[in-house]
Amino acid sequence: MADTPSNEKLWALVVMQARMKYHPYPSPGASAWVHKRYIELGGKFERTDENTKRKKMLKRHWEERMKDKRAHGDHSAKDDKKNKDK
Repeated sequence: MADTPSNEKLWALVVMQARMKYHPYPSPGASAWVHKRYIELGGKFERTDENTKRKKMLKRHWEERMKDKRAHGDHSAKDDKKNKDK
């Protein structure tokens, strides 16, 4: 089992701060600082197993991929069929 941050945006913000503060990053000191700072800012960790963690990562990847397709004007086959009928 592993602990994962429940607030991914806050975690990303703290990691970005650590990258600017610690050279080289990652390092044991930087990792400890990230964990401590995340908790100070109100972040919490949730206990997850590897399978749950992987499913969450795949879901996020799929959502980002679909968002990118819509942003670039790509349409799904469903949209193409709808427009063809008109």
